[in-house]
Amino acid sequence: MQIKVIDKAVQIIELLANSDRGIKLTDVRTALSLNKTTALRILRVLESHNLVGRNVDATFVLGNRVLWWETCYRRNFDLLAVVRPHLEKLRDLTSETSIFSIVADFRTVIVNQAVSSQVTSSRYDLGAACPLHAGASGKAILAHLNAEKREEFFTKTKLNRLTKGTTVDSTVLERQLKEIKNTGVAITRGERFENTASVAAPAFGSDGDVLGAIAVIGPSERLTKSRLKDIVPLLLQEARLLSGSLSRGARA
Repeated sequence: MQIKVIDKAVQIIELLANSDRGIKLTDVRTALSLNKTTALRILRVLESHNLVGRNVDATFVLGNRVLWWETCYRRNFDLLAVVRPHLEKLRDLTSETSIFSIVADFRTVIVNQAVSSQVTSSRYDLGAACPLHAGASGKAILAHLNAEKREEFFTKTKLNRLTKGTTVDSTVLERQLKEIKNTGVAITRGERFENTASVAAPAFGSDGDVLGAIAVIGPSERLTKSRLKDIVPLLLQEARLLSGSLSRGARA
């Protein structure tokens, strides 16, 4: 019986993986010939392990842990070991938390971080995901995707609001992305979480494609405009060094 339950759980994950907009409980019941109680019980267990997430409209989607597994599968060298020294250096130079995120299914996924020792600091669960249009890391990546991928993002993605500071107007977002592409950095305030500011720069692989973004993040009251301006050259330097390290690692 336990094996059958595992088999059904895997089939549910497959259903979610093949859905662009998420699936309803009734869809799961119909596709797998399950009664309501069994389907809901399996979904809740998967949700408790972050393998399944739930939208505000009650549809189910893949959870962040699946995205994390994807990054583990896709890397062909020790990504975390390559990224870590750059994160620690940024944290030490700025006294703020630094993070590295990759892109999966038009969302950023945090794969490593160096947490600030300050009492009030930002920190995240590894595997935490966020839409590309919200926050500095996502915008830094989105601005540097190739034209085809960026067009696909705007075609398939609804610009949902996470906070009152989230950009939900596609025209405004396009303008922001153009500026980010020109300057090489994205700076945001309160787009993903209230009272949080961040600055991010893209990291590239040997083929020139953007692999992810490295960012410094902290409380808005501490990361003022002038402070963020001071951090930008430090961030750009580490982003360049990291891109070099990622390129060498990919070729190894």
